Amino acid sequence: MKKAILYARFSPRRNADQCESCQLQLEACQRYCEFANIEILDSYSDEGLSGSKADNRPGLQAALKKACKHKAALVVHSLSRFARSTKDAIINAEILQNAGADLISLKEQIDTTTPTGRFVFTVFAALDELERERIAERTKAAMLRHQANGRRMSKQPPYGFAVDPDNLAGLIENITEQQTIDRIITMKESGLSFRAICRQLETDGIKCRDNPNWHHTTVKRIINRYDINL
Repeated sequence: MKKAILYARFSPRRNADQCESCQLQLEACQRYCEFANIEILDSYSDEGLSGSKADNRPGLQAALKKACKHKAALVVHSLSRFARSTKDAIINAEILQNAGADLISLKEQIDTTTPTGRFVFTVFAALDELERERIAERTKAAMLRHQANGRRMSKQPPYGFAVDPDNLAGLIENITEQQTIDRIITMKESGLSFRAICRQLETDGIKCRDNPNWHHTTVKRIINRYDINL
């Protein structure tokens, strides 16, 4: 009889009522195993955790370890619960495969115990990541449009803007920060690296909001926000 380890992850979004809870995911996996005559050894879950990085999910790491130990199949409701990037999905699938374990995803009907299943898994993982990238692009474009129209998108205004005192849901430009953004863009266009830009801003005594120190990721985020292809 095949053996299985079940895994579920729940990370609610605004439409949380449309998300499958860990309990519902595990129940679906249990029904599958009963139908397929697979013995369930254990089940794990990660509640309210992002799936962007596999090493940040203790439940997944425990499930992988036990599946490898018992050469069992790791059963998940969908690939999106297993991994959020093609790279992570393939790495984890290879970990299972090298240990003599397998991966079964109910939604995509993937079973890596077969060569066809392994091929389909790779294709679905790539398509899943492509769709997430497209969603991220559309979200970024929408946020940029809202910001351009003075709409406030978060509690902390993005660098270069301040909360409009006459409309707490809106934004107005922070002239000083906008001038700093222009300098950052000019320095980047001249070929300076993100870290070199940080050093120059600090040398010139320009603070990053309330912090005198700049970080290269902050500079990169500012440039990306304005969709500057440098």
